[in-house]
Amino acid sequence: MDTFSVLAWRKGEIGFVLGVLVLILGVSGLQLRVGQMKTRDAQRKADVELVGRALTVYLEDHQILPAAAEGRIAACGYLRSEGCEWGRDAIADGEGVVYLKKLPIDPFDFARGWKYVYSTNKERTKYKICVNLEYKADKQFKNDIQCNWYAGN
Repeated sequence: MDTFSVLAWRKGEIGFVLGVLVLILGVSGLQLRVGQMKTRDAQRKADVELVGRALTVYLEDHQILPAAAEGRIAACGYLRSEGCEWGRDAIADGEGVVYLKKLPIDPFDFARGWKYVYSTNKERTKYKICVNLEYKADKQFKNDIQCNWYAGN
């Protein structure tokens, strides 16, 4: 009975096995990258929905939303009129009621400078928070001038 030995393989057999291994590794690497993009996008969506819930309660309490200040929520600083920093500040009103302890930050804020962008309508009864998704094949991907996905009321 002959024993199995990789050393007895011909060049064509070795090439085929190496080709299959390279193909498997390539597809696996691509799927890993797509999975990471989808995970960060899911985090962005969850962050925006969390902020949206806090803004909805703020609107119910005050009948008006905090103003927008250069893409930030104006609920910080002097008289709660300065823009809050994403990833650092809280959403609170002038009476000290905290609606969200800490605003979330985009997973690529430091690496690529990606930011969440907050805006309101003129009456400050509706808001929109824009984010940029990495995975372009997302079913909720939108073609908006400001961003490619947003949430609002």
